[in-house]
Amino acid sequence: MRAMVMTPFAPGWVAFLLLMTAVGVVAHLLLRRRPRPVQRRALLALALLAWACSTWFTFDRAANPANHFPITQNLPFHFCTLVTFLLIPAVWLRKGRLLGPVRALLFYPGAAAGFLALCSPAVEYTGRPYWSMNTLFYVVHALNVVVPVLMASLRLYRPTVRDAFLSLVWFFALAMAVLPLTLALRAWVDAGSNYFYFFDPEGAGILVVLWNLIHVPVAYEAPLLVIIAPVLLAQYGIYRAVSALARRVSGPTAGDGGQVPQNAPELAAA
Repeated sequence: MRAMVMTPFAPGWVAFLLLMTAVGVVAHLLLRRRPRPVQRRALLALALLAWACSTWFTFDRAANPANHFPITQNLPFHFCTLVTFLLIPAVWLRKGRLLGPVRALLFYPGAAAGFLALCSPAVEYTGRPYWSMNTLFYVVHALNVVVPVLMASLRLYRPTVRDAFLSLVWFFALAMAVLPLTLALRAWVDAGSNYFYFFDPEGAGILVVLWNLIHVPVAYEAPLLVIIAPVLLAQYGIYRAVSALARRVSGPTAGDGGQVPQNAPELAAA
């Protein structure tokens, strides 16, 4: 293990993904027949772990001048960092007007962004030893995938096609809320502030391609909403297929015991 490095598709990276997949599967099997309060507490523990790892990674990296990781450019306004905050109320609260949109945002764009970050991280996060603080970057983004998937598999959230499209609206609204903060920070605090990658893709996969094609800050990300829509629909299709298979193999989860889901009309429509 000592010789392994965290680089996408390298042995250490593959082993890490298999480990996090196993964590998700084992958590589901252990929790699927447990009472709702137990499920919520377990998911809350994972959500708090994601937040703690994100915070620890940020401050540890910022403390080393050699990393060029100024804290003003790494406030909790990046989407994946916001996800670690939103996971906490999403798994713990039972009611709330914004709970449905938040859970849709986490299950669809949140999980997709986490998986994309795992597969195409910025160069500065690759090639580092497996057992190093840098691996917390991968832990955080993996948990950003695992926890929303567990929310769905345990029926704390019922994904729908309608939610897949609406999640793009919530994502856009969140981005537009962060934009004025980013502009203010760039004007008065740190010109390098670049939340939601509005002004520079910083080596992030598909964003680099869009930047090379459009090369207009903020506007270059607009096609992303169209590009990601099929991905979100694929997430929904995978969810339905895996859920059907799981019911055949192991029977219903605790949330299926005659309870009517909060978005039953959407499920019926789907």
